[in-house]
Amino acid sequence: MDVDLSELGVTIVRDRYSARKALAKLMEVPKDRHHACDTEVTGIDLSKQSPVGNGVVTCASIYCGPDVDFGSGPCLWIDNLDSAEGVLDIFADYFNDSSIKKVWHNYSFDRHVLYNHGIDCQGFAGDTMHMGRLWDTARAGRGGYSLEALSNALLDHPKTSMKAIFGRKHIKKDGTEGKLTVMPGVLELQREEETRDAWIHYSALDAKSTWEVQDLSVIVVSLSICF
Repeated sequence: MDVDLSELGVTIVRDRYSARKALAKLMEVPKDRHHACDTEVTGIDLSKQSPVGNGVVTCASIYCGPDVDFGSGPCLWIDNLDSAEGVLDIFADYFNDSSIKKVWHNYSFDRHVLYNHGIDCQGFAGDTMHMGRLWDTARAGRGGYSLEALSNALLDHPKTSMKAIFGRKHIKKDGTEGKLTVMPGVLELQREEETRDAWIHYSALDAKSTWEVQDLSVIVVSLSICF
């Protein structure tokens, strides 16, 4: 999968030195600015488990606006897998800081999986999933409130689903493609050279899309209340 991370402007953090540099930059962002945050997680079966005590964060992404440059652009992607395990801990003070306003998509999930790493998120400033429900209560039956659905409805550059990017047709015993689409696991997507850049692009875009949806949702919801 050929993906140019420079087009999105992704700054990749995989070691403690680059983590401290990125953290310093985060702490310089004006306090009136919203920060959009997102995580990717393994080790949890959502059909059977809640994120309370379950799930390991393999990476996190942060976006504070197009004018914030972390070195290679405004999208910050934090690796927390294999040799980078523990790099996320460097950002604990950032996530714990109640003065930094953070927005999420499905905040309760991210908060719990980060808490599994000893990070107690503070500074909650919005959840785009719930803002979407305020904006259009009827979307449950026509598109829903996923980040993909809301970005398709609100943004001129909608988010592509994980299944559309990484889904593979099941190969039958005779070597032909079946109808079933199989999804690789998070660990495979983040580890394999073939998919790694596309995975970083996908997960970094989650934070960027959350920031942009939140920005528009504030306007849309405010107008809805006024009229």
